[in-house]
Amino acid sequence: MKKKSIKILLLSLLLALPLSGCGGKQENKPENKEMQKQFDEFIKNEFISEMENDYLSMHILLEHPEDFGVNPKDMKIQIGSKYSEEAFDEDRKELAETIKEFEAFDRDQLSDQQKDTYDCYRYMLDISEDASDEKFDYLGSSFNTMTGDHAQLPSLFADIVMRNEEDVKNVITLLKDVLPYMESNIAYTDKQLLENTMTINADEVISRCQEVVDAGMEGSTLTSMKKHVDEMDLSASAKAKYKKELEEAYRTSFLPAYKKVINYMKKLDKGGNHTGGLATLDNGKEFYEILFRKATGSDDSVKNIKKRLEEEAQNAMLSAQNAVTSNPEALEAYMSNTTRTGYKDYKGILTYLETAYKKDFPDVGKFNYNIEPLASDLATSGIAAYFNIPAIDGTTPKEIRVNNTDKAAIDTISTFTTVAHEGIPGHMYQIQYAYNNLKNPWHLACTNFSGYTEGYATYVELYSVNYIDTDDAIKQLTEAMTVYEHAIIALIDIGIHYEGWSIDQLKQFCNEKGLDSSQAQGIYDQICYNPTSFLSYYVGYMEIADLKKEAQKELGDKFTDLGFHTALLESGSAPFSVVERHIDAYIEANK
Repeated sequence: MKKKSIKILLLSLLLALPLSGCGGKQENKPENKEMQKQFDEFIKNEFISEMENDYLSMHILLEHPEDFGVNPKDMKIQIGSKYSEEAFDEDRKELAETIKEFEAFDRDQLSDQQKDTYDCYRYMLDISEDASDEKFDYLGSSFNTMTGDHAQLPSLFADIVMRNEEDVKNVITLLKDVLPYMESNIAYTDKQLLENTMTINADEVISRCQEVVDAGMEGSTLTSMKKHVDEMDLSASAKAKYKKELEEAYRTSFLPAYKKVINYMKKLDKGGNHTGGLATLDNGKEFYEILFRKATGSDDSVKNIKKRLEEEAQNAMLSAQNAVTSNPEALEAYMSNTTRTGYKDYKGILTYLETAYKKDFPDVGKFNYNIEPLASDLATSGIAAYFNIPAIDGTTPKEIRVNNTDKAAIDTISTFTTVAHEGIPGHMYQIQYAYNNLKNPWHLACTNFSGYTEGYATYVELYSVNYIDTDDAIKQLTEAMTVYEHAIIALIDIGIHYEGWSIDQLKQFCNEKGLDSSQAQGIYDQICYNPTSFLSYYVGYMEIADLKKEAQKELGDKFTDLGFHTALLESGSAPFSVVERHIDAYIEANK
């Protein structure tokens, strides 16, 4: 997914702006074949358990679950687990049992491939263990403005794949679960109010929910589901029957759920609402550190990453200044967004990239996909585009949706790079490489290191500028200002949620960085109510850029983009400690 940029306006001419662990090769130790067998069995069972306890994930990721040992017949068809303190306690108990079982394995006695899996699992397990502390139970939010359930469910149902009649029946059951699921979210929020930990932008939540209610039975969510049914190989009578049942479930559960959220938010005691970042809450700063690790996949500290971000922002500004010095007209072209790529539709961009990428990235074969604009009533604020993750064993076309509510011209550089981010050589390509080359179902389905996936997509978004036929100075300026903006946004996230910035402190920061402080409130609200949502993009990119610089330094003329990108992709979704080992191996093999 590519998030919309938080619009940054320069206050003055660019030239006038003020500037203010490497892991080596692992020692080989004797492998234990019996332990390796047991570890494989453990990971297999974890995969099956994950799938059987989460219908939506199972349905999205597995077209033929039985082939993986997953039994869907006795699964509970629900959107997600409902809130209760008993559920928290049960989760903690299950986690403790899992930790005990996992810690019986000696990493040094596993194969190299298993060590990657072990380290991925370890990283995720440590985060889960830290986050399971009771003091963090009520520091989350079900109503984040960009990623909250109320914002995500319309698109989820609009895009949900229905492969057969059983799927249709299950989707109807899921629709009926929307109302009790939202009621559960409201109950959790009520508890947050009592615990003095509630942080909600009620007006924004109301606005998004009202859009769904106003669209009513004509909304794109319902019409898309009915279209899916029409496209299925069913009798006319069966299609009519299921569409009627979808309509009934939507009328009696989905729409009432959104009305209930609206009514709740209107009656909410705003006096108990926190309008500052996590750092303003008890234990909030510590909780942010956990979210930070989860979002970035980095072992570096918040303070160290902040320092690196400041350096990157300064370097980006220097690069931008150099670009403008070499071609003063580049600044006007960038500011007025007049540079055109010549492409008239999204498919044309991807068709070109499908050929262009092959000299720099490993070939993954032919792509089967659809790319379409996102319906206006499904467009979530802050999301520029998204890629729907396909089933790991599926044959249906991959789906890319582009939010064009701003009516941006398709032939702009920003549209080109957005399509590259989501498509080729971004997420769609990244997924196809993983599905072609990684054979561990757990790694493919259960790892979610957004620092790696979004960091990679941001890296190739910037890399794709090289594929545009335009002036080099414009390319350099575009890349530099994109990096600058990403770094600034990441610094603001840290400032609000780790250092406790007020709106006045953000305005001061904006003034210091040459930004339009009149937009500070909008920026503050977006980041305040969506902690770490933007971090994975740039911190992940920064980690990848650092690995690339190291490889270039070590290999000199022997470095190739193709070799580096292959090593980068080989790890799959993973923390950067694992990714780094693959880059180290690439360096050692090519010295």
